[in-house]
Amino acid sequence: MKSYDVIIIGGGPAAIVTGITIRKFFTEKSVLMVKEEADGLVPCGIPYVFHLLGNDAEKNRMGPKPFVDLGGEVLVNTVVRVDKEKKEVTMESGEQFMYDKLVFATGSTPVVPNFIPGYDLQNVYYVKKSFQYIQKLAEKVSRLKNIIIVGGGFIGAEVAEQLAGAKANVTLIESEPLCFSKAFSPQLSAIATEALKDSGVNVLTSTMVKEITGENGSVRQVLTNDGKKIDADAVIFSIGYRANTKLAEETGLELNRYGDIHVDNYGRTTVKDISACGDCAQAFGFLTGRSDVIKLASTATAEARTLGHNIFGVRIKKCIFGTLGVFSTEINGVAMAAAGANEKNAAEAGVNLVTATFSSPDRHPGSLPGVANLTVKLYASPVDGSILGGEAWGSKSAGEIINIISMAIQKSITVFELISFQVGTHPLLTASPVVNPIIRAAEELVHQISYT
Repeated sequence: MKSYDVIIIGGGPAAIVTGITIRKFFTEKSVLMVKEEADGLVPCGIPYVFHLLGNDAEKNRMGPKPFVDLGGEVLVNTVVRVDKEKKEVTMESGEQFMYDKLVFATGSTPVVPNFIPGYDLQNVYYVKKSFQYIQKLAEKVSRLKNIIIVGGGFIGAEVAEQLAGAKANVTLIESEPLCFSKAFSPQLSAIATEALKDSGVNVLTSTMVKEITGENGSVRQVLTNDGKKIDADAVIFSIGYRANTKLAEETGLELNRYGDIHVDNYGRTTVKDISACGDCAQAFGFLTGRSDVIKLASTATAEARTLGHNIFGVRIKKCIFGTLGVFSTEINGVAMAAAGANEKNAAEAGVNLVTATFSSPDRHPGSLPGVANLTVKLYASPVDGSILGGEAWGSKSAGEIINIISMAIQKSITVFELISFQVGTHPLLTASPVVNPIIRAAEELVHQISYT
């Protein structure tokens, strides 16, 4: 029976980055990755398969080549059993391998609403992180006219926008009063919801699906809780993801109340020599220190790098102090991004905030061609001025601006320190140093904290 220093179960971003990190820094260690499909997808790129990428999942392909180039091995198979006492894994094919360290990076699966009558009709779909499934789904819906998306989070809204761009008649149904409300503040959620409407999507908020009716076993209509009957050739559910932890549970790993694998700050489970990272593993909210349900590739890869560096003994301490939840999207040409705390999630956690907003052109002078307005909103502690959250919207630079804010949160930078934030500027690349929106928003917060 062949033995490996590390066996990784999974083939998504967390698995790939774990493998790359181990092979790069522990070159003498043998690493096997076991993945169920030969081809993978860039998770955040899935919505764009439906229009921008021309209904071609090939253009959103993601594979473990960087890991293989570093000497890692890949096996396309399914792990059906783990013997944690003998340190053996058994494949669906019957093959068995031994390990010194085992990593669960099994990802997540879409939530299936089996409480809704008609959920199992033909042409009811989900946004699965599966190359073959998404390729077939893109081909199928490209021939359909009336499509209903259920769920107004990032994936659901982005799929809706893309299908509308492909000239489908798209209705999005969201149970909350606004789309994106789990990630954005009420202010930015309202902006995002309007942008989605402007893209040609019929958006129904504060609405729930009561039943899906069919004819000859296939979808025909969706009935809502307020009595609407909407014609549908297909229904795509995007109402969240659950950790894929069936094998972990069968192995005897401890799960938390959300069904995620319980891990410590280094990705170690309660079973010796078994670790976990990514969507299948527990995450901790940076505000509360409690378990949080944030399943993002950016979070998964950060966890994977931490795990990879520390799998053979702690080398880099205190890598992750909590999941910030750094989100970004673009809807109908409006870029939007958020990180950390906002009015809603801070109130839920009992955290007091002060906030300030500043807008300026993203280039200078503002008369340059292609200039867009960029708005930055900062959230800080009223006690010590530390940055706790932020949002940015308007121009495409919002995507990188939010990464600056994310680093400020992680390093506990205060609004007082941001006053002396030294920025490189150029008329064609950045906002003016006179009206840099991060600095100017910080100045307003300094005034609120110190002078009122």
